[in-house]
Amino acid sequence: MTASDTWRSLPLHYAIIEELERKGGSAKDVDLYKALRDKMDITFAELLHALMKLEMQGIVYVSVLKENLRNVELLRKP
Repeated sequence: MTASDTWRSLPLHYAIIEELERKGGSAKDVDLYKALRDKMDITFAELLHALMKLEMQGIVYVSVLKENLRNVELLRKP
């Protein structure tokens, strides 16, 4: 059984919001990934997918700083 076959105890989008709150409302995507990877088994692609969903809901704002570096800002709690 792989990690993707099991349920997470905490949904990824909640974990992202909690980590952003812990970091003062803003973080770079790689720092966010490293912090979340320590807590749960995720891929970078899963993080980007979850960030896209959160941005579409108006919860976070993702801005591109460089080609492979993004800044994630928490706009509001759901």
